Amino acid sequence: MHETEIPPLWLKSAPATTGGTGFALPAVLRLRARRGALAIVLAGEGAHAPLPFTFATATGAAQGVGEGVGEGVGEGETLLPGVPSVALVPAGATRIEVTGAPPGFRLGYYPVHKVALKLHAFANGRFEGLGLPRRWKAAGVAARTLRGALHALVSAAPARRRAEAARYRAFRARFVGDFAEVPAPNAAPRLSLLTDGGSASATDLSACAAVLAAQTDRNFEWVVALPPDAPPALAQAAAGARVVTAEGGPAERLAAALDAAEGGLVLFLDAAAQPTRDAVALIRDAFAGHPDCALAYADEERLDAAGAPLHGVYHPAFNRHLMESSGYLRRFAALPRAEALRLGLDPAAGPAAVFDLLLRHASALPEARIRHVPRVAVGLKDHPPGFAPEEIDAAAAALSRLRGVGVDIIGRHLRPLYPTPAPGPLVSIVVPTRDRAALLSVALRSLIARNAYRAFEIIIVDNGSVEPATFALFEEIKALWPATEVVRDDGDFNFPRICNLGVDAARGEMILLLNNDVEVVEEGWLDEMVALAALPGAGVVGAKLLFPDRTVQHAGVIAGLFRYADHWFAHSAADAPGYEDRLRVRQNLSAVTAACLLIRRDVWDAIGPLDAVRFAEDCNDIDLCLRARRAGFDVVWTPFATLLHYESASRGKKRSLEHRARLKAQRARMEAIWHTSTLVDPHYSPNLDRKSLFAAQAEAPEGPRGPRTSGV
Repeated sequence: MHETEIPPLWLKSAPATTGGTGFALPAVLRLRARRGALAIVLAGEGAHAPLPFTFATATGAAQGVGEGVGEGVGEGETLLPGVPSVALVPAGATRIEVTGAPPGFRLGYYPVHKVALKLHAFANGRFEGLGLPRRWKAAGVAARTLRGALHALVSAAPARRRAEAARYRAFRARFVGDFAEVPAPNAAPRLSLLTDGGSASATDLSACAAVLAAQTDRNFEWVVALPPDAPPALAQAAAGARVVTAEGGPAERLAAALDAAEGGLVLFLDAAAQPTRDAVALIRDAFAGHPDCALAYADEERLDAAGAPLHGVYHPAFNRHLMESSGYLRRFAALPRAEALRLGLDPAAGPAAVFDLLLRHASALPEARIRHVPRVAVGLKDHPPGFAPEEIDAAAAALSRLRGVGVDIIGRHLRPLYPTPAPGPLVSIVVPTRDRAALLSVALRSLIARNAYRAFEIIIVDNGSVEPATFALFEEIKALWPATEVVRDDGDFNFPRICNLGVDAARGEMILLLNNDVEVVEEGWLDEMVALAALPGAGVVGAKLLFPDRTVQHAGVIAGLFRYADHWFAHSAADAPGYEDRLRVRQNLSAVTAACLLIRRDVWDAIGPLDAVRFAEDCNDIDLCLRARRAGFDVVWTPFATLLHYESASRGKKRSLEHRARLKAQRARMEAIWHTSTLVDPHYSPNLDRKSLFAAQAEAPEGPRGPRTSGV
């Protein structure tokens, strides 16, 4: 964070009622807190030990707590020396009271509104020796960076999760269980819900029976499989279900339920699940409206131990790599019963039998036949992202059998170990540059020194360099890596034209576009990217990029964010999990940045080069990726290829009015082609805020809620 350049806004002292030190909350924060829980970032100065704090009203009654965010911070109400803390301001609070503050202790907060933060930075920032115009520009750059870090800090804090839970409850009251259409009996096959009750409690089965009895669409059956020695109370609890018995484990019991099912569609339902009132209607509607549909799944909500809703779990449209990594859709997915019978539930898959069946089924389908319903259809308790401990080994074995590769288990997620082809295809690494020899030297030397994959050539595209140090570096790199070529371009800066010239000179079967301000920090990055690019259907692969301070610069691009596109979770901690752990796993996305982008040469030839006419500076990489998606190729992002990106170091962050006008024109062209102002990225959700980098809950759906595919 840039708090060294921009101090917090120091709070004025106020009387305390608890014997501690009081600090008055400004009127602007008190007013904003009245509209709902308000998260703020606090910073203290002058303490050398943790300090408890709380909020208080004008009458002195304590309300709410703060929540520190930093290593070693426990749940609630502690400030750590030198560590910013996120606090949730309750309505009615007028001050913060800190216990045990030493003499001279100061407490402040950071404004997060961009105008307020820039004005504060200009007035109070530490930019010595700068005149007013340069100070204004420096304040703008520092405030923009700090604002991203502040938003990332808030997004990861426990306080934010509490605020999001309240926001979800408001959303749920209006938009969950609101599907009014009930498909006609002959519009789609009957749905059979199949439940393994072997390890269920009578309470869970009874609760599930109650919500199924209230379904708006009655064209379903519930088949519950129990072991022969199950207590009678279990069968009695499953009121309305057809109960079958079967020896063996979960896979055998579910197979018996599948054999007994009479519906044309089947869906495997956890015994403890709580379907919403329109759950059956949502699934049958997906098949009714799309006769070619062969797999349909819906969103979920996470419940607390008492069954109260915590927040929505919003899935992307079909995402093959995310399915392999976390099995994300397996909790509420339906397929034709005939296909389920043909594939069968493999007893060898044990507790992962449903994942195994759905994985085999989805792997044989074109994406256009898989539909995601972006509506909450089921509630689940104790259901964090990924696989449960009791199923993950079996899931890894099932994935390994299907893909024929080893599979690593990483926490609750899986990583299939796809090999690089043998012999390795030649990768042409295209690096556009103009002078800045010191910067380019770091990129090229690290590329050569820290790269286990050695089948590559370097194509440097020199856009008008004039400094002798640059030409000397070219010669040094040629000597160090003879498979290096320098292509000269003396035109004005036009990033796609420069890259296209490099690709024209390349000999490789794969092309890697790499900025001259990227540093390689681990050896296996290119092996990972080549292995993914070599998979059937692959087209483009992107890497995880970190700022020099080791926060996230690029974890994939979400099209349609801020009515254009943006890097989600920018400025988050390097190990931030992201939404539903998605920053921890490989996944399909709609776009990745050209700062480090691998594309197969045949894909490049099929979709055309970067657009140097309409998108000379901006949008060109997103446009390329969207064209690849439209042509049927996958765009994949991986966290297992991580590099440092000194973003804008080569050209700077300052933008003239003329530059801003050019960017605005390019984004207008992007809108004309891809309709980014209304586009809901298929790998995002209409239920998430399209003005949030951190996948915040939307106040209301921000796009169509009908069954969707992963097509752009």
